[in-house]
Amino acid sequence: MSRLLIVMGQIFIGLGVLLGLIFGFIDGFQFIAALSWFVPGIISGILFIAFGMMYELLEENNAFLRELLNRTNVETSNSPPAKSKSLGKSKSSLSSLSGYKMSSHE
Repeated sequence: MSRLLIVMGQIFIGLGVLLGLIFGFIDGFQFIAALSWFVPGIISGILFIAFGMMYELLEENNAFLRELLNRTNVETSNSPPAKSKSLGKSKSSLSSLSGYKMSSHE
């Protein structure tokens, strides 16, 4: 799919330049007619190439993440479950805050 988008972008650029030259040389060289085919062909070609490259990177990331997922599934299924560490006393004493009043500055 990514290769198709890149090839389509190259075709759009080529056709934009070719059609710009063809329509530009009708009745002498008309720069505006040529430019009206050059610019859209090149812009659409660049966009298709960019989308193709982004899709290619997305496929690579997907393959990499699937490989990592497969590695973690294999490691966790063979190893025994890990015991959680005791955190000890997690409650703090609030006796030192007794009698504290918040003052507001208006």
